[in-house]
Parts: sequence; structure tokens; C-alpha cells
Amino acid sequence: MTESTRRNFIQSALGAGAAVSAGSLIAACGNAEGATTTAAIAASGQLLNTAGMPYRQDDPRWGKKVMWDRKLVMKADMTLNHVSRADAASLLYPYSDGNTIANEGCMLSCLAMVLRMLAPAESPAWTPATLNSAAQDAYYYTRSGLSMVTLYPDLVSEMSEGHVGLVMAQDYLPGVKGWKRVYANTSPLVRAYRSLTPAQRSNYLVMIKTGTYDDTASSHYALLHPNSDQSPDEADALLLDPAEPRGHKGNWTMTDSAKWIGQEPQIKREWAKAGIQPTEIGGAWIFSRWDPSTGAPMIGPLVQSWSQQLAAG
Repeated sequence: MTESTRRNFIQSALGAGAAVSAGSLIAACGNAEGATTTAAIAASGQLLNTAGMPYRQDDPRWGKKVMWDRKLVMKADMTLNHVSRADAASLLYPYSDGNTIANEGCMLSCLAMVLRMLAPAESPAWTPATLNSAAQDAYYYTRSGLSMVTLYPDLVSEMSEGHVGLVMAQDYLPGVKGWKRVYANTSPLVRAYRSLTPAQRSNYLVMIKTGTYDDTASSHYALLHPNSDQSPDEADALLLDPAEPRGHKGNWTMTDSAKWIGQEPQIKREWAKAGIQPTEIGGAWIFSRWDPSTGAPMIGPLVQSWSQQLAAG
């Protein structure tokens, strides 16, 4: 009899899927050929391929796919946690067309971009749709809100069999009383990344948070553009933004992003209430390729640069 473990459950659940199953995606990266290809790409030092990026969260290929079913979430909370309807209703914003990738999937789309660019050998390629299915199948979140993951798991690491993973994370608490404002040109960690050349950045990506500390509806996530040659002193950083309108050509900055998503009344209202500024950031998350032979992330240049930024005060 096979021992019952979370890992066995995930392998079984994901492997049971159809053609474009998360199980086949995991296998693609986890096998020896996938690992060798990823390592070879990492060693080459070539620039990250941003073709087809950013993934737009409202892309018709996946925008309407549901992440959470608000009615199921409320039912589960009221039935099992015995909370009031009002408290259960506060868990998710009541979008008229549902809690879909188009409405809720900015971080999901960022994580899919991380997997796509840092582990490009995987086939089929990761997209917001496949990552949403994989996350639900692995109980990172489900339509009913049920989650059965360990206390702080890394979705990216689990889905890539460890070849890509989170290495650093910082929260800056935007709009929270007593906390200093942080920008892309004042965060030592973000400055460190932006001080490197695009070639030096080729093994990692940075996801930033903008907007409010509260993630209910008025925060947003995007990637710093890995091939930008902007100065780290420039506050209006170039982005790969899931909210960027389809068909837009040319550079897309934090100011562009703030103006675009600020058209939503609830976002505009909450940003104004919290005093959020267009180029203010609420956090930074660094994802890196990892070297299976050493078990370590490939972040040497970034660590050196971060040390220099911290020393400079």
C-alpha cells in the first residue's frame, strides 16, 4: 500500500488530467531532459525571451476561467466556519462576471510568466489557464475557497519540480500608518536588480506589488521588465503588466499601469483613501532558477548588488 502523503496526492491528482494536464507539465520540467535543458539555458546567460509577454489576464484564451466561485466560498464559510453572511461576503469582491482570471488573476498571470520565461523548455508551456488548473488541482486554492497546502508553500517551485523558485520576498505595507513609502528607485532590493545588466538578470525575475496593502480588490501585481535598460534611479519602472491592454505597443510603465487600472471605481476610491501614489510599491518577490547540482538559486550577482545597495544606505 502506498503511503498517503501530500506529494503522492498531488502527483495522483495532477496526473489524472486530460491532454494539457498539470501532471504532464510537471513531468516535462521534472525529468532529466527538462532539467538539462533548463540548466543549459541558465548557463548560456542569454537574455530572457519576452516574446508574447506580458500574459494579459483578460486574454480570451483564459480570462473567463474561474479562480474562486463566490457563492461556494460564502456557503463554505457560513456552513463550516459559522460566520455571518456579511463576513463571508467580505472575503471576495462581487464582480458582476465572477472571480475570474480577468478580474483576480494578476498575480497568477505573473507567476505563469515567471514559469514561462525561466523554464521555457516545458511543454506544453505554462499559461494562466494551465497554472490556474494546476493550482486548483493541487489545492493551493479551490473554487470553494478550500486550501490544503502546507503553511507557506511555493506554487512555482512545486510546479517546476524545484527548478524555479521564490528566493526573496519583502512587504512594504503601502498606506499603512507609520510605514515609510517605498518606490522602485528607493527599495534596495529592487534597485539591486535594476542595477544589473539584462544579461546578469537572465536567471531571475522580480514581481512587484502596487496599490493597497489589502488584496481584496485594490492591489495589483506585475513583473519588472527583465530586459529594461532604465537607470535604477528612475521611479517609473518599465513593467510586464497583466493589466496592460491587449494591442498596446511600446513601453508600459508603473504610471501607465496606475492610470489604466485606476479607471475601476473601487480601485480609484481605495487608492485615494490610502494615499497610494502611481510609482509606490507594496512589495517585491524575487524568483530564480535553481541549480539542481548544488541545490542553490542562481542569484550571485543579485546578492552582491543588493549588498552594495544596502551599504550605500
